[in-house]
Amino acid sequence: MSHRTFWSIALLAVTAIWGWSFVAKHALLGSMAASTLNAWMFTLAALALLPLSIRSLRNLQRRDWLGAGFAGVVLFAAFSLQTSGTALTTPSNAGFITGLCTVFTPLFIFLIGRGRPSLKQAVGTAIAVVGLALLSLDGFNVHQGDLLILGCAACFAIHIVIVSTFTTPDVAMASAAIQLGVVGVASLSWSLGTHQFSLPGTLPSTFTILTLALVATALAYAIQNRAQAVLAPEKVALILICEPVFSGVFGYFLAGDRLPPERLAGAGLILLGLAVTELRLGRLAYFSWRRS
Repeated sequence: MSHRTFWSIALLAVTAIWGWSFVAKHALLGSMAASTLNAWMFTLAALALLPLSIRSLRNLQRRDWLGAGFAGVVLFAAFSLQTSGTALTTPSNAGFITGLCTVFTPLFIFLIGRGRPSLKQAVGTAIAVVGLALLSLDGFNVHQGDLLILGCAACFAIHIVIVSTFTTPDVAMASAAIQLGVVGVASLSWSLGTHQFSLPGTLPSTFTILTLALVATALAYAIQNRAQAVLAPEKVALILICEPVFSGVFGYFLAGDRLPPERLAGAGLILLGLAVTELRLGRLAYFSWRRS
C-alpha cells in the first residue's frame, strides 16, 4: 500500500468517526448539558495532544499564540452552537448542515478581500442553500436546532479562514493543541458558571466521551494534519465530503432517523453543492475538516 493510499484511508476513517459523533453526542445530550460535554471532550483532547506538541510550543511566536487563541475562541463558538443544536435536531440534519461550512468559506474569503468566489462556488452555494431549505424548513418555520447548527457552520467557515491565515505547517500541531485547550477551558467555565457541570452517569457514557475526546477529536486532528502533508487539496476536500454521508448513515441505523422524500432530496442537494464548491477551494480546502 502506498503512503498516499494509507493516509487517504485514514482520513476516510476519520470522516466516518465524525459522522458517528453526531449520533453519540445526540445520545449523551439527553443526560448531560452541551457545555459539560464540550468541557470533557476538549479538555481531554487537549491533554492528549500536549505530549505531541511540547517541542513545537517552545518555538511559537507571539503572532502564533494570538492566532491560535483567536481561532480557539471561534472554534468554541462553533462547537457550542453545534452541540447545543444537536440536542434539538436529528443527527442526520446536524451532519448535513455542518457541512455547509464549505460553501460559506468562499463568501467569508470574499468579505475580507482575499478573493472573489468563482462561478462554480456560486453555483455550489445556490444548490446547497436550496438543499438546506428542503432539509430544514417546515412550511415557513425553521427548526431551532437546525438554526443553531447553521450558525455553527458559519463559525466553522470563519475558523477555516483564520487557520489558513495564521497557521503554518511547522506549528500546526501546537496550534491545534492550543485551540482545543481554549475550547476546553471556555466550555468548563461555561459549565461551572451555569452550575451544569456533572460527571458521566454511566460506564457507557464515560466510554463514549473518551472515544469522542481521544479518537474523534485528538486523533482526528493528528491524522488530518498528517494527511494534509501528502495528499492534494482536491483529494482531501473530496474525502471530507463523506462526513455528512456517514452522519446520515449512522443516523439511519443507530438513531432511527428517517428522512421523508423532500428532506432526503435536500440532503442530496447539500452534498451536490459541497462537491461543486469543494472542487475549487484550493488550499483552503485543507482546513475544512470540522468537526464533529
